[in-house]
Amino acid sequence: MLSTISGPELYCPFPETLHPQVYEADQHTTDWVHAFQLVKDHATWEHYHQQKFTWMVARMFPNASLFSLCIASDFNTLLFLWDDHLDALAPNEFNTGFERMVYQMMQVLEVNKTFTLATGGPILAAMSDIWQRMRQISNRGWQARFARSLKDAFMANMWRMKHVDNARSISLNDYIRFRPQIGGANFFLDLATLVGEINLPADLRANKQVKSLGLYCSRTICWANDLYSFSKELEGGDELNLVMLLKHHHQLTLEQAVEQAVRIHNSEVALFNNTADVLTALCSNTVKPVLEEYVLALGRMMKGNIDWSSQDTTRYQYVYA
Repeated sequence: MLSTISGPELYCPFPETLHPQVYEADQHTTDWVHAFQLVKDHATWEHYHQQKFTWMVARMFPNASLFSLCIASDFNTLLFLWDDHLDALAPNEFNTGFERMVYQMMQVLEVNKTFTLATGGPILAAMSDIWQRMRQISNRGWQARFARSLKDAFMANMWRMKHVDNARSISLNDYIRFRPQIGGANFFLDLATLVGEINLPADLRANKQVKSLGLYCSRTICWANDLYSFSKELEGGDELNLVMLLKHHHQLTLEQAVEQAVRIHNSEVALFNNTADVLTALCSNTVKPVLEEYVLALGRMMKGNIDWSSQDTTRYQYVYA
């Protein structure tokens, strides 16, 4: 029997935001989903529409142009639809189906191959459309970085698939290492710079502490997601989640594991803030404005994910056994 408990108190001292054109972007995504036949019928789309995928990116990217926000909304919706599609595959077709789709996806990103509904089906045709629009507002450097990040996410999810049925054997260190890529938080960092029109200089992107900022942000988003989604995943037999791994590895009660996961989340946010403070204090005046813009963009992503999970979507129900 599952009982509802209050959601976690997550530390994230950034302002709550929402793009003023969220409804316009949401209508665009609805039309786009139907145009690419990504759902089978109206009732199926209504189920997904209630989950408010547009609101997630509208909270994360409140200052994006409408064109960019529509890209982010379409891409985010496609990821959720594809994830559910993979979950519905039979075990004997899961690995081959995923690997084939990954290869074809990377053909879109790496060699600009274009699929249509006739040649690739809904998911590949939809990704081709998204990539064409992303290329309109990006340079080759960004495109290469995004493609690498997405490929890393695909590889991490292949690792996840090999272990999801035996999650208790996974070490916490391995899970922490792969989790940002599993959840796609790594390529959302690239998306943030694109839609936010943030042009980080190459030396700043390569800076060890700037990379740490991205890692803390990515992990924070993932730990929050694990806290909001673990009961839903557990009902489906998936224990590859921070809460459940803490419970099993440290012999904790579920309540204790949740408390520990909240502490881990909050410590990552504190590390993010401390690193940002040091960086902005020591950087030159020439790069300080873009660095501060990047820090704020990452903060909005962390806060936006929490607000979407706790206020907007029907996807997660925070419960325990």
